[in-house]
Amino acid sequence: MRLRYLLTWLGALLLSMPLFAQTRYVLTTTSPSTVLDTCQRNGLTIEATGWNNGTSGVYLVSSPASVDVSTIEYGDASIANFEVNQPVAMPELSGATTAQLSQSTTPILESLAGRFPILYFGSSVPSNYLLQPATRIVRLHEMRFATRLTGLGLTVAVIDTGVDPNHPALAGVLVPGFDFTRNLSGIPSELADLDPNFQAALTQSTTPILESQTVVRLNNSTLAILDQSTTPILEGMVPQAFGHGTMTAGLVHLVAPKARIMPLKAFSANGTSDVFGIIQAIYYAADHGANVLSMSFEVAQPSQSLMNAIKYAQNKGVILVASAGNDGSIASVFPASAGRVFGVGSTTNDDSASTFSNFGTPNVLFAAPGEGVITTYPGGNYAAGWGTSFSAPMVAGAVTLALQRNSQASVCGVANALGRAVPVPMMGKGRVDFYQALTQKVPNGGCDTAFSFGVNDND
Repeated sequence: MRLRYLLTWLGALLLSMPLFAQTRYVLTTTSPSTVLDTCQRNGLTIEATGWNNGTSGVYLVSSPASVDVSTIEYGDASIANFEVNQPVAMPELSGATTAQLSQSTTPILESLAGRFPILYFGSSVPSNYLLQPATRIVRLHEMRFATRLTGLGLTVAVIDTGVDPNHPALAGVLVPGFDFTRNLSGIPSELADLDPNFQAALTQSTTPILESQTVVRLNNSTLAILDQSTTPILEGMVPQAFGHGTMTAGLVHLVAPKARIMPLKAFSANGTSDVFGIIQAIYYAADHGANVLSMSFEVAQPSQSLMNAIKYAQNKGVILVASAGNDGSIASVFPASAGRVFGVGSTTNDDSASTFSNFGTPNVLFAAPGEGVITTYPGGNYAAGWGTSFSAPMVAGAVTLALQRNSQASVCGVANALGRAVPVPMMGKGRVDFYQALTQKVPNGGCDTAFSFGVNDND
């Protein structure tokens, strides 16, 4: 009966999907050694292997239009899961954050005139990266002075669009990851998505970064570049999500400056990916030593293959942090709503929920500033971002510090520590306060009934 229900649901979903998605699926098998036979028997073609540990495997498969997928042998014990390969987009491309840009630029512009370089853990950064409103609100520097926590010895994997491997603030902490859009190991560069001539223009000059007084919109995205010298080059000429990965990595680094950052490129510069790319990155992070996983994206429909990857990572001790999405909705999105994932919403600089942020449970466990947050940008530049994408990596950084404070802490112990937060209605346990969270003991213990989180929390 369960399989018949799954077939009915799959058939209904297929009718609503575009043509390309109707022929590509994610297949999970309990018998990788016989997967070729399984696919041949069901008229499927393997396009890529996502993950294989010998006893389980995940594959991207395709089916000719002439094959009726409802005939696939769900009763075959080797088929653990079969689902449509859903598209995935950055929250900032599908949500409502663009309207916030013009409302929040004044404080940023005011901070530019007096900024000056500061040496920050081995690299020179502009003062308004360190001393911006977001760091004051979460009491980052008070916490650092009291605890000396830096994230040393821990690794944060960031699933995004890649990173600028030569950015002065990040180069010293980056470790090899993987580019799943090109199937290449190493540090995946966002610049590879640009025309070579444009790459050179973007990186020509970084000196005016400390002198400019300009914030401009890039296309319809929520990014604002803070370097006047690059404005004519960037305006209208970069893909919508270009820079997103460097920005999220920069916020992890801002909070946990000694933590290693493992960039995992599952998104192209236009902000698109799919479930198969995402789950490859999650398995990779879990198998390559990540302690924390930062995920600034949302999937609208539940995916069993995504849930399986999440549980695999959690069983290996990885704590997962995800943006709650920018739909201004209480509707569940994934992975933020998955069991024991730290879903993060966005708050304003006066501790109210951002109008664009998703809210309520199970989307949001914590909140963090997400409006006009200043961070690193490709070409050695800095930029400001609006969206839950920029709230989540700050919390990922805080999780890293909590693990440094107590290496034996469980996911629930870390959650309880960060739960010493500033209450904000419909924003879970509230807006994180790093000083309250980390100057006290980070407990070992599990979640009590008053502090469960996510769906399927007991799974």
